[in-house]
Amino acid sequence: MKSLLIIFLGLLTASNVSAGEPVNKGGVKRDTIQAVVQYGEEILFDALEGLTDGQVGDLRDSVLKYHGANELTNYINLYLSLKSKTEVQLNEYIDSLFEAGGDVPYALINQINIYLANKPEDLEEIVPDNLFIGLTDMSVPAAEFYPIWTSDNPNPYKPEIWKNDTSFSLLLANDELGDFHIPHDDVMTSKFGWRDGRMHNGVDIDLQVWDTVVAAFPGVVRMARAYGGYGRVVIIRHYNGLETTYAHLHRFKVKEGDKVDGGQLIGLGGSSGHSTGSHLHFEIRFKGVPLNPLSFISFKEQELLNDTLVLKRTKTGFIAYPRGILFHTVKRGDTLYEIAKQYGTSTYKLAEINGIRRNRYLSVGQRLRVI
Repeated sequence: MKSLLIIFLGLLTASNVSAGEPVNKGGVKRDTIQAVVQYGEEILFDALEGLTDGQVGDLRDSVLKYHGANELTNYINLYLSLKSKTEVQLNEYIDSLFEAGGDVPYALINQINIYLANKPEDLEEIVPDNLFIGLTDMSVPAAEFYPIWTSDNPNPYKPEIWKNDTSFSLLLANDELGDFHIPHDDVMTSKFGWRDGRMHNGVDIDLQVWDTVVAAFPGVVRMARAYGGYGRVVIIRHYNGLETTYAHLHRFKVKEGDKVDGGQLIGLGGSSGHSTGSHLHFEIRFKGVPLNPLSFISFKEQELLNDTLVLKRTKTGFIAYPRGILFHTVKRGDTLYEIAKQYGTSTYKLAEINGIRRNRYLSVGQRLRVI
């Protein structure tokens, strides 16, 4: 263990590697479609090759004992947490590292890309038979899923209410439920995912004070009051079991217990709570677990990617994707443009539903969602 510790401490110097064209070890330029994208030659965890998670934990504890908490121990903790995160979450984390400003930890990004390239696929093409439609005449929607109804807390639910779940199909729209509605039509200023070192559990949409905000789906208002960093917030539980959150409002146009239709005015935009400027913070949750709206909604085209949403249980909650999704495995020579052309879609929509940038490098074996 002592020799491993010495080797690992030497990796501290690897955390700031100059950017350049992706290369293989040995300095050979890498075809970005053939293999893992690397920025420079360094990675963080050469010394961990073949070690179990328990051995890695022991190594971290040794570093903590002799050197205290530092950048290295933070990276080891991240390494240990990789297995609990989805591919989308890891890609979003990489994007946030590039966007954070300052020195980019290329060695860390290389390590995550290597992990993704070798990560067993955890997203199967599952379409559960138990399609939940929901009843629109219920005063407490989707009571089958939730043990409580309260206006005191935006997220009062404990993990126990979903820990025994497997997968669900939820109907999002039909003739009775109506269509989906974009809460406010403007530029998206921040996406779901890691931001400023913490998880951003929704999307931010630009607006001006007094701009209108409407309900995404029909349902019943569970909460309409000021609450902490959300400021003035409206939370609606929908008949399909989802809950949507509309935060930083300036004025309420509904009250708790009101039944609302999709597209109905529920509030006026503002900058209340922890906000640096007027915008709408919009969340979608199921049983308290935040879902990435971009996984099943095209905000640019203001429509659902499919009328049915599939939710699959993961270690940390649920991963959401629209029914009818296909998976394309990246092959040598593939580009995002060619893949989009093959499936009759656009590079914008491919990037949107996969949580990646349109200029993002692809790697052989990577699986992309396509509609």
